[in-house]
Amino acid sequence: MSNSVSSTPFYVLRRSFETLAHTPGGPLLDLSDIAEAPAAALGPGALAAWLPRAGADATDEVWRCLITRARSGESVWSVVAAGLALPGLYGARRRLCGGLADEVADLEAEMLSGLLAQMQSMDLGPGAVCGRLVYAARKAGQRYRYAREQARHHQLPREVARPDAVVSAGARGPVTVLAEAIARGILTRQEAELLARTHLEGRRLAAVAQELGLSYATARRRRKRARAHLVETVTTGKFPA
Repeated sequence: MSNSVSSTPFYVLRRSFETLAHTPGGPLLDLSDIAEAPAAALGPGALAAWLPRAGADATDEVWRCLITRARSGESVWSVVAAGLALPGLYGARRRLCGGLADEVADLEAEMLSGLLAQMQSMDLGPGAVCGRLVYAARKAGQRYRYAREQARHHQLPREVARPDAVVSAGARGPVTVLAEAIARGILTRQEAELLARTHLEGRRLAAVAQELGLSYATARRRRKRARAHLVETVTTGKFPA
């Protein structure tokens, strides 16, 4: 498996979950109040094996316990909960990722953000707890797809390398534009690296973030800000001749 594929958010989550599931002395979820549970406490791996066979009421109770633990500030339980939701997340992603190519990692990041936000804010009273989490993730993915399609429809440049994005900068090539942007303080060297490696070289953001020592979320935020700044500078004629 290539480094780019092995750095996507869902893949990283799955590996993190598997590590927790196979680590001796790992986290255990107290299930002593759930009569149907096969043991008083279960770890991530045992939960993943049992939950698909558990009844709806027991499943919802387990998810309420998971989310309560995650809300208490124990980040490991956010990983466990998100990892247990991965089958549903992969199913939702399959319906959303068509035509996204190297932006699938961005889609996954948006979906995970939606799931984690829902985990913190959702009402735990109603049933279908996991289903509601996956639904929130799917809606976040749909919003990402919609924004992408709107950008394409209005021909907003998503890549600095597009000729019409740099024509007002004197028809100079994108590499030259990036170099001059660094020299003139429009972009930092790291911002230019993010744009060049992902847009000009066509590499996945997750892999580039790892190379630059950044988290995926930080790299994505910085690239988005840098791209918007540079495109605005170029398209408004502010880029020096």
